[in-house]
Amino acid sequence: MNKYFIFTFNLIISYLIALTTNTYSQNIDGWIGKWAGELIIYNAPGYEKISSLHMELHISKTDSAGLYNWHIIYGDSAKDHRKYLLRTIDESKGKYSINEKNGILLGADMLGSKLISRFIVQGSMLDITYEMENDKIIFEVFAGSDTPEQTTTGSEENISVSSFKVTNYQKAVLMKK
Repeated sequence: MNKYFIFTFNLIISYLIALTTNTYSQNIDGWIGKWAGELIIYNAPGYEKISSLHMELHISKTDSAGLYNWHIIYGDSAKDHRKYLLRTIDESKGKYSINEKNGILLGADMLGSKLISRFIVQGSMLDITYEMENDKIIFEVFAGSDTPEQTTTGSEENISVSSFKVTNYQKAVLMKK
C-alpha cells in the first residue's frame, strides 16, 4: 500500500470516529453548578510551573432555552470575573458559541465529554478545553504563536505540514462546590 492511501484512510477513520463521538455529545445541563480549583500555569522552556491561582467556573441556565451563564473567575472575583454566555447552536452536532459580551464570539465544539474552542487572538493560537470527567471539570489551555515554527513537505506525496510551538500550558481540576 502506498503512504498516501494509508494517510487518507487514517484521516477518514479519524473523521468517522469524531462524527460518531459527536453524535453522543454530552448535554451542558449536566455541567450546571459552581466549580472551583487551582489553575496551574506553565511556560516554556522546560514547561516549569511559573504560578498558580484560584479559579472558578459557574454555569447556570438563563431564561432563554439553550443559553447558559458561563462565568470564569480567576483569583479574586472582584478583580477578574468574566461573565460570558454559552449558546447552544446545534446540540446534535455539538456546536456551541461563547459570547464574551463585547462583540467577540468564540466557536466551541463538543466532542464526547470535551468542549473545545480553538482561536487566534493578537498573534497567539489558543486551544481551550473543558472536559467533564466523572465529578470534575478538567480545564486546559494550550497557547503559542500562530506562525508556524516549521513547515515540511513529504518527499513522495508532496504533503505539506506546519508545526506550531506551544509556549504556555494551563490546567485546573475543578470540583463542584
